[in-house]
Formats: sequence, structure tokens, C-alpha cells
Amino acid sequence: MVVVSGFVSEEKWDHLQQPAHPSQLEPQYRVLLAALDLGWRVEEPVYLRPRWSDDGPRVYHFILRRSRLAPPRLVSVPEGPAVGGFVRAEGLRLVVGR
Repeated sequence: MVVVSGFVSEEKWDHLQQPAHPSQLEPQYRVLLAALDLGWRVEEPVYLRPRWSDDGPRVYHFILRRSRLAPPRLVSVPEGPAVGGFVRAEGLRLVVGR
């Protein structure tokens, strides 16, 4: 990890944006799990909102933070059983919007 003037470099986050290995999991869910493995933390609450319109598919919005000084990151993951189970298993506070 590269630290410049007290800030963590973008190198680690940029690495998460690279194509992942094939998997049955939603790619953005894999990005979320990889970020957590690298030390990012979910900042509560997690939001579940429609993607494009009120009647469209919904997505979870996770705000991730690595440290107090680092800027937060947003990871949007389409609704599905795996990510819903993750939110419940972690006991994350969920705000459902319209």
C-alpha cells in the first residue's frame, strides 16, 4: 500500500475494478466482497432502492470506507439472494427506499 501525505493511494481501489474470475456471483457483489477482504468497511445504513424507476429492479447501495481520511466509495449491487443474505448475516441496518 502506498501512503502519500497521510492518504491511502487509489492503487488498491483501482485493482478492484479489474475484471474478476468467472463466477456464479454477481460481478458487483464480488467487488464488494473483495473490498471487504482488503480492509474496507461497510458504513451503515445500506440502502435498497430502485435502479432506474420506481417499478424497476432494485439495487443495494453500499458506502465503503477504509479509513477516516480516505474518501468513501459507493458499490451498487443488484438485488439477489446472495447479497440479501449477506446483509442479513452481517446484521447491517437496511433502509428501503422508493
